[in-house]
Amino acid sequence: MVKRQDRLNVYIALIGLAGAAVLGTAGVLISRMPASELAHWWPYALLFAFAGWLCCRQHVYFTESTVVAMGSIAQIASIIVLPLPIALWVIGVAKASSELSLRISQKRRDWRSIPLNTGSSVLANLGGGASFHLLNGDHFLWSTHLLYPLAAFPALLALAALYHVIDALVVTGAVTLSSGERPASVFWQISTEARLPELSLIAVGVVFAVLFHFSPVLSLLVVVPVILSMQSFAAVARLRKETIEAVLKMAESIDYRDTGTYEHSERLAEYTRRLGTGIGLTPEHIKEVVLASRVHDLGKIGISNDILLKPGPLTLEERQIMEEHPVIGANILSSYSSFRDAVDIVRHHHERWDGKGYPDGLKGEAIPIGSRIITVVDSYDAMTSDRPYRRGLSASEAVERLKAGMGSQFDPQVAACFIQLLIDDGIFVPSEPPMNIHIVKAEAG
Repeated sequence: MVKRQDRLNVYIALIGLAGAAVLGTAGVLISRMPASELAHWWPYALLFAFAGWLCCRQHVYFTESTVVAMGSIAQIASIIVLPLPIALWVIGVAKASSELSLRISQKRRDWRSIPLNTGSSVLANLGGGASFHLLNGDHFLWSTHLLYPLAAFPALLALAALYHVIDALVVTGAVTLSSGERPASVFWQISTEARLPELSLIAVGVVFAVLFHFSPVLSLLVVVPVILSMQSFAAVARLRKETIEAVLKMAESIDYRDTGTYEHSERLAEYTRRLGTGIGLTPEHIKEVVLASRVHDLGKIGISNDILLKPGPLTLEERQIMEEHPVIGANILSSYSSFRDAVDIVRHHHERWDGKGYPDGLKGEAIPIGSRIITVVDSYDAMTSDRPYRRGLSASEAVERLKAGMGSQFDPQVAACFIQLLIDDGIFVPSEPPMNIHIVKAEAG
């Protein structure tokens, strides 16, 4: 862990130094500009610096988990309107000051975000801005010829693409070093989640720049729709977040009613996340399966305490009632768009690899991979947890039962990967050499 943090600190320092080097070079170029040109641009530079500082402190909630700072609007507008060296300095100063003020106001002790985020913004705008000017975007955009502005489209496209990709790559490096996840998976997750929000803000920045070029006062017309859009996105994201939290709380109450502890779902979610990573699921798929794991027993809300908490064996009739809970849970979740991807996972988390499970008797890979993961993890946690009517099994005993169920109750690959995870954590120490596990990347379904 120490080595990982050391590597992360070095990486952040390098990003900060790279950003400083860019600003240093830009400063030299600015110093060589004619005094008359500087006198013309400095009022605009101050205006864009203030706008950039203000935008960087505002956030747009596109979804309950995707929050994007509005700084992209002012940064893109600066790149298009101002000379590139001045624009880079405006962006660097605005970003650094906004990060500094946020750290002070929120009383955060971790200051590493200042060099990381400032360096990332400077480098992303350098790449995007350089491509825009090299493709003569400013020349075409401000041309009085009727069709010339259309020729600026490739330059604007290059600006948006490089800005987004470079920013995502810098963040990917930081996340990879701090979490140990695969760079490709992290980059894909970051770029896909942020692509639509960032491109939307970039488009607003382009419109603002065009309006500002022809009339600074006219550009203020962009502010009203942007604020209304922010409020709309925030309201929708807040509603989705509150819906998810409400359903999770309901599931936790069922968890407490059944097991007497809230820790069951927490353990299940953590094991599910790590097991999903181990078998090669994408970050997006892992997120879906983890969410499903937290609500997998929601359907027990429809099972009476006499059956749910019965200490002895269930009768045939009682077992048939108990086996309805995956369907009940799936039906409840189907009413919520935020849990759309969890419905099938929850419905099939009691299916068996040999097809003898319920409710639909699915077999083998016809069972969703998320369901197969939860089946293994939930079974292990149930076996090793104490209940009012019995003591939990030891890790060794539970693993032996997992092994016995491989190929019948459990997906052999998923079970083997989970056992290896327990070995890596030191929870289970095998008496014989560990199994030779060959992991094949799981399908997306």
